[in-house]
Amino acid sequence: MSSPKATYQIEDTFKITGRGIVFAGKIMEGIVNLSDIIEFEFNGELIRRRITGIEGIRSTPEKPNIGILIECPDDNEINVLREWNPNFTIAKIFDKE
Repeated sequence: MSSPKATYQIEDTFKITGRGIVFAGKIMEGIVNLSDIIEFEFNGELIRRRITGIEGIRSTPEKPNIGILIECPDDNEINVLREWNPNFTIAKIFDKE
């Protein structure tokens, strides 16, 4: 596996009906693009999902926040991730596969 091209701090999650789950947070380093892969730990398991959207969220120059919409296999995963408290989990971003 290649080295991560970016890191992203997940601060919160939101469900967008009809679109999926969005992680709210900030890019710690590197660049994130559509179709990249985000890898994060959830309940002791390493999860890898494709990024399907990147959107601006209320932020200040000192604290730029972005939302990352990820592809989930089903509504159950979306609902479970919506209830998750990521507690500033650091995710790794990889080039699309």
